Amino acid sequence: MSTHGHRSDAQISALREKFLACPRTEFSGVRGIISASWRRALEHDVATDEPDPIFVADRDEESLLVRSATPILENLSTELVGHPVAVLLTDANGLVVRRSSADRALHAGLDRISLAPGYSYAEESIGTNGIGTTLECQEPVLVSGFEHFNSRLANFECAGTPIYHPVRGHLVGALDLTSWAGTPGPLLLTLARRTAKQIEEAILAGLGTRELALFREYLSSCQRGSGAIFAVNEDVVMVNSHAQDLYDAADRAALITHSADVAGCRERATVLADLPSGLVARLEYRPVYNGSLLAGGVFRVKNHTPSPRSPGLPDLPLPGAVGASPAWRQACSAADTSYRGGSWLILTGEPGTGKVALARAVARRHSPSCHLVELDCADVDDVEAWTEALAERVSSETSPVVVLRHADALGAQGARHLTDLFTSWQAAPPEQAPSWVAVTLSDEPNDPDSVGLLMPFFAHTVEVPPLRHRTEDLQRLVPHLLARHARCRDLVASDACLRQLMRLPWTGNVRQLERVLAEVSRRHRSGPIAVTDLPAECRTVTRRQLTHMESIERDAIVQSLAANHGNKEHAAADLGMSRATIYRKIRSFGIVCR
Repeated sequence: MSTHGHRSDAQISALREKFLACPRTEFSGVRGIISASWRRALEHDVATDEPDPIFVADRDEESLLVRSATPILENLSTELVGHPVAVLLTDANGLVVRRSSADRALHAGLDRISLAPGYSYAEESIGTNGIGTTLECQEPVLVSGFEHFNSRLANFECAGTPIYHPVRGHLVGALDLTSWAGTPGPLLLTLARRTAKQIEEAILAGLGTRELALFREYLSSCQRGSGAIFAVNEDVVMVNSHAQDLYDAADRAALITHSADVAGCRERATVLADLPSGLVARLEYRPVYNGSLLAGGVFRVKNHTPSPRSPGLPDLPLPGAVGASPAWRQACSAADTSYRGGSWLILTGEPGTGKVALARAVARRHSPSCHLVELDCADVDDVEAWTEALAERVSSETSPVVVLRHADALGAQGARHLTDLFTSWQAAPPEQAPSWVAVTLSDEPNDPDSVGLLMPFFAHTVEVPPLRHRTEDLQRLVPHLLARHARCRDLVASDACLRQLMRLPWTGNVRQLERVLAEVSRRHRSGPIAVTDLPAECRTVTRRQLTHMESIERDAIVQSLAANHGNKEHAAADLGMSRATIYRKIRSFGIVCR
């Protein structure tokens, strides 16, 4: 624990000015934790006279930390009525998620420096302060007056203390008590430490009751019947012995990945999951509550018996479409059936899954020399002129194939123009109309009314699976995409590299994979590709979506680790971080160190 020393604020101010004038000079008189923070602030080019915190609009106000801390902080605020003290709660990145103060003058003073909910007071953007320095050093810190790196904060006394997850042990946030400079700082720090301890105990109590509710339902499900059962929430995964006997490690990992698409839902749900082994599993999800709070969910897993009409779908020779997983083969077969039957097709799915590539491949399979009219509806300004141009283009060709991307982006009015064109095509002689029409829709259409207008013209709808649901296809996709971008034929992904790629969530699907491999091929011309050759976004295994700030920070850490041959201490020094901070961030971002 670090507290203010015996020097006066005027003396600290003079020492600060001396430091800023000549930072390389060694001098005494300032606590080591403060001088070290000042040096880090200089390395981050932090402003010395005007704080400029980053604002984040989408802060999590329903996190376990906030839920657990709120009643405790409300009681503390009640006890502090009549005292000019603000109570602030931040997440692990220094983002203020809660602030309370009954003192109007202090409230206004904090607003002037943007020490308010939604603003980040991380040390790399603000410099030395009770929040950022506490999180950086992971210990209670008192920052008084001109010990703040930014002079606008010199009017305040800030006592911060870290808050840890009581089970997993990682840093979840910080509690900061801020008052005017001159307030007895050690008392603030003692109060902050005591309150942080109460918050950790409340988190543990909440975890205990939540996990207990989930565990009881899990045991009850195991007792009610045989078969594979697992229970999940953001902290726990429970798998019974039947699941371990029925499914290997790869299949179990795939089941957990599929459950992430359902977990958090407040209603019962059933999903089908294509597993790496070729099995199709049926996951029956049931939410579990602890009072009114969702504690997690229990999944009962059964092997799904496919329709006898389509056992073991064969690989279709679709040019440019690569994959052998059951989910991909099913989508290919359904699209091919649509073409052979002369039925128009709607393709849905997440962005980047390969909807247009699949439509193009089906058309090329049946008519290699056909003319393909491929247009993006998202770029249309004048729909009437656009549909007239499309009609003229189709009439000038001999039975072309028409593929329209993002058809739902036209809106209801645009869809009406398009339906008029579709009606004319269906009434026209075959030589004056397209031989086949396929359109793609977003997984969450922009305008449901426009989709309703288009639907009657299409007999089939095929959902193209996301890449995370067919990761076994990376064994074929990676060589295929490398061959498209590599200048040398012997550029291949090593076994370790392929395993790492198969562990990633691929939120951008095949489009993201192709972008990654194109980047690798520009920097690595030949030979095997190692894990260390992958870009930073592929050197982590975290499943959560990182913010833009977190992505920048992750990339910097990965690049520094690579430059220092994996030496964490040297990488931390280059980045201006403490050793504890870089270890914490490596764990948080799931960075794979080689």
